[in-house]
Amino acid sequence: MNKILVIRLGAIGDVILTSAPLLNLKISFPEAEISLLTRAYLTRLAEMFSGVDKVLPFPQKASALDLFRMGEHLDKQNFDMVVDLHGNIRSFYLMKHISASVKVSYDKRTFERFKAIKLNKIDNKAPHTIDLYNTAIKEAGGKIYTRRPVLDLPFNRPRQLSFKNSKKTIVIAPGASYPTKRWPKKKFADLAIKIYKEYGCNIVLALTRSDADFAGLIAQIPAENKALFLDTDLVKLAAVFSEADLIVCNDSALGHLGSAVGTPVAAIFGPTHPTLGFAPRGCRDIVIEPDVYCRPCSKHGKKPCFRDEQFCFTLISVDSVMGKISGILTVKNKEERAIFIDRDGTLIKEKNFLSNPDEVELEENSIEALKIAKEAGYKIIVVSNQSGVARGYFDEETVSRINQRVYDLFVQGGVEIDQFLYCPHLKNAKLPPYNIECNCRKPAPGMVEKAIEQFNINPFKSFVIGDKLADVKLGFVVGSKSILVRTGYGQKQEKMLQKTMSPCPEKVLNNLFEAVKYITGALDREEL
Repeated sequence: MNKILVIRLGAIGDVILTSAPLLNLKISFPEAEISLLTRAYLTRLAEMFSGVDKVLPFPQKASALDLFRMGEHLDKQNFDMVVDLHGNIRSFYLMKHISASVKVSYDKRTFERFKAIKLNKIDNKAPHTIDLYNTAIKEAGGKIYTRRPVLDLPFNRPRQLSFKNSKKTIVIAPGASYPTKRWPKKKFADLAIKIYKEYGCNIVLALTRSDADFAGLIAQIPAENKALFLDTDLVKLAAVFSEADLIVCNDSALGHLGSAVGTPVAAIFGPTHPTLGFAPRGCRDIVIEPDVYCRPCSKHGKKPCFRDEQFCFTLISVDSVMGKISGILTVKNKEERAIFIDRDGTLIKEKNFLSNPDEVELEENSIEALKIAKEAGYKIIVVSNQSGVARGYFDEETVSRINQRVYDLFVQGGVEIDQFLYCPHLKNAKLPPYNIECNCRKPAPGMVEKAIEQFNINPFKSFVIGDKLADVKLGFVVGSKSILVRTGYGQKQEKMLQKTMSPCPEKVLNNLFEAVKYITGALDREEL
């Protein structure tokens, strides 16, 4: 495939969710140029998707003639593949109009969603919309690595928040696309005040003009402990959200934006329901919802409530929301940062399926590198593909003995590695127990997500360092910045990278020591 077109015209939250399948497409077809057709007002946001090479704007109010002209224009681009992730009349027309050898559409689960809304047939194991998108990617011949939205924010970007204290920062976003999807504004205000009074947290308000009066409802919170962002563009709001510790919102696009920058989201669902596939998908996101028989009453929550009061919201109290988010508010420590380091060829010398602990040899200055990282406050997590187990070259006990040897050498040097994680699997390999398509073999995120849970790590504030493109891709999959080093297989991989259209790492450096110094700011970046 040389050129791939993905169609997802709107809305904001749905487009953010396409960041995952687009990245899967890019990793699966690294030599292809991938274009995303979306609404014009979303182009700047879509440019932050790692899987997109070009963003093609679609008019907000397109006439039939505009649609025809767009079809003619796209047909002349000679796309090899078209992936429809929208599934409406406009995208159907464009799919038919464009000549391409491969055309796939995603399954919207129309019948299942109808049963949930009209017959109250709730499937708590229903696939998420990202999973449905990914099914289309798989049908097109792609592989699935990421199942979470992810935006690529610039490294060392300017800070958006300037609170002078070190308290946690909570974003309150009371808006939603329809009034029927909004938890009462007064409850949001009472929640903000309660969070401030009980925990001293800083409060950030993400408001639209229609909710501008909300700021007055929390006047008792001191000015130095709150910040207001009114009708802020999505790119800037993404940066704001990335600096927060929690986002409390309705079932809205802002929940997906928070997930895509790695900040935990607590989303209040009233007339809508996660069974429809639109719940926030971050590692630590939660949905706050009532148990009422009439949910969901419509797909997007637009339908007016037929009952005397909107119980799906009135039954959700401020105290119940506080109870759900108290774990984040009460934990003393903020999220950890980590450096996820490949083992063979990065941390230690590459020995081609190393099986003898006595042959372990550290990369030059690797002990000094980890000392610098530790002093800067990073957890050190070693993540390694060990397909030699699946190939029958050695067993898992051998991997553990080598890891122990590596650990001991670094301890002797005065630095402790926090965790060793490895993947022993390889599809179509020799040994049946390991002959599987797993979720832990890099660039799949399984090992990183295990470390996230164990150490409360925010991957979006972390780094991946390795000598292979799988390590670079892993960084993009989990939302971390990645650095390719030239030790091990790094020089060959750098040449391969230059021949593809794969997302580029943050930096290509000579070794682990240089990489860590770059991360911690000890190297002059202009000289590298």
